[in-house]
Amino acid sequence: MKILILEDSKERRRIFHEMLSPPHNLSFFGHVEEAKTALSTDGPFDLIFLDHDLDNRVFVDSEEENTGYQLAKYIAENNVRAKIVIHSMNPDGAERMQQILPGAQRISFPEIFAQLKLSR
Repeated sequence: MKILILEDSKERRRIFHEMLSPPHNLSFFGHVEEAKTALSTDGPFDLIFLDHDLDNRVFVDSEEENTGYQLAKYIAENNVRAKIVIHSMNPDGAERMQQILPGAQRISFPEIFAQLKLSR
């Protein structure tokens, strides 16, 4: 499975890597513009994990440039077809992302791996 992960935390990236590879092909991004480029040039992706707050900041306004919300807007506007999981700890930002991507699943970061462990 080809997976795009928007996440700035080195620790969370390490955990994603440990839990998902191999056999999955993981592409990590900490900047929205890089992720947009990957979606347009390296896609399609089967699964996309979206964090809202990037640049080691917390409770960021969704309208700022480098947020998961900005990538969610791009996904919606460009009709990107993939399963999407929102794992942000920013409840307001996560809610806005889910509004623009109504089919996205919203789940806490620890729950992602609890589910993955059960499915292995």
